[in-house]
Amino acid sequence: MTEDGCRYAPHAWAQPTLGWDLGEALSTIKARQPRKDAKMTSTRQTRYCRCGARLARDNTDGRCSPCSSRDRQHPESAPKVPADFWSEVVLARALQDRHMGRVIRAWRTHPYHGRHPISQDQAASWVGMSQAQLSRIENGPPVVHLDRLAQWAAVLHIPEDRLWFALPAANEELDEKEGTVNRRQFLSSTAATAASGFLYDPSIPAQPIGDHEAVDWLAWHLWQNRKDELDPSRIPQSISHRLNAHPHVLRTAGGAYRFMDPALTDVLVAHRVFGDIAQGSGHLLATAQTSHVTDLTISALAAENEKACRGLTAWMRSGATAVLRVNSAGILAKLGAADLSDAAISAIRSDRDARHLYVTAVASRVLELPWERAADLSGATNTHAADWTLGEGDGTKAWASRRLSDELANNRDAAARWCSAVLFATCIDVEDTRMRSALMLAVKNEPCRENLRAYAAVLAGATPLKIG
Repeated sequence: MTEDGCRYAPHAWAQPTLGWDLGEALSTIKARQPRKDAKMTSTRQTRYCRCGARLARDNTDGRCSPCSSRDRQHPESAPKVPADFWSEVVLARALQDRHMGRVIRAWRTHPYHGRHPISQDQAASWVGMSQAQLSRIENGPPVVHLDRLAQWAAVLHIPEDRLWFALPAANEELDEKEGTVNRRQFLSSTAATAASGFLYDPSIPAQPIGDHEAVDWLAWHLWQNRKDELDPSRIPQSISHRLNAHPHVLRTAGGAYRFMDPALTDVLVAHRVFGDIAQGSGHLLATAQTSHVTDLTISALAAENEKACRGLTAWMRSGATAVLRVNSAGILAKLGAADLSDAAISAIRSDRDARHLYVTAVASRVLELPWERAADLSGATNTHAADWTLGEGDGTKAWASRRLSDELANNRDAAARWCSAVLFATCIDVEDTRMRSALMLAVKNEPCRENLRAYAAVLAGATPLKIG
């Protein structure tokens, strides 16, 4: 519904509401009408699919069979659209009004999609949110958060010259393979896209904000940028005003903002992400790969929430992005339930992209490796590269064996124990006495079936990745 109570029509020739460019509307209507001198061979106008194929007279779907089949097979991503798609009257007006909710609705109901518009359920699934949440976005006030705006712009493939805000730039150019494993970049995919670091857009009017929203904003941006402090030039004035008087926020000698206790970042982010999960949305969970500490906090909140656990299980198995899948699996693996842990490990083992991210995170945290170096090691596990060696700055094999052995006793993360077994098989000699002793001890205390199988494989000189 529009603000004046009129329903949006799914066709460009629908009656324009007050304030539209009437001349543009009439031009569009005229362009869609058949020419008077056109020869008609029947009283029924020939119809075509959006791909150009001629449609049979009894076709009521507005799409040919190949297009219908393709749409059924790929419902998780928004289709690419032609350049003139964005000139349609309703959509063009929504873009001019700078209202992303109306843009989404106009995009869904565009004549290009045929007689059956894209449903709210389907569009919402592209960013991991619920139909109800998308409905509130479409019918509520304009979205002002740059992360949400940038995500929808990327998901719908909106051309930059049509946007009213500047897209955040990535810190560095990455190729497609590197982009899937670098936690400092937000994964770009068919369903959810974000960027590393968000900059304040001065064109967006400042909104009234309270202390809670201010610290939540600071925590979110610190977490996304993987920093302990944020330069004041990147903070809206309305937020910095609140932060200046907040008892848990301090300013450095250089004027940057930070929390007195850095742990507040993970706690506040975890609560914000869990709030999204509890409402049935995976939007925030798909933004960037969460840390071990953040996962632990979210898992504690989700432990008694059946709806959250169901949502996490679904995203772990069929989430649109590897980041959403690995984050969901990481939280479930930390709940302490053997059945959920087994399900998480099984999902990670069979999902190459999610596994790469999880092993990278464990290698970085446990072996204290730079993220890029940990990603290289994670890649070596896929090929069982026996010649992968620790570098001079990575510690000795004895040190790595001790660290991985300690991780096998980590009862807070079942999937991390599985990843440790995978790393054992890759970078530690199978006859290493410490490793074998640690694995034998782990076998006695391990509650998860998948981990027991992994330990047995390593003791037998094989990699857990080969287990069917």
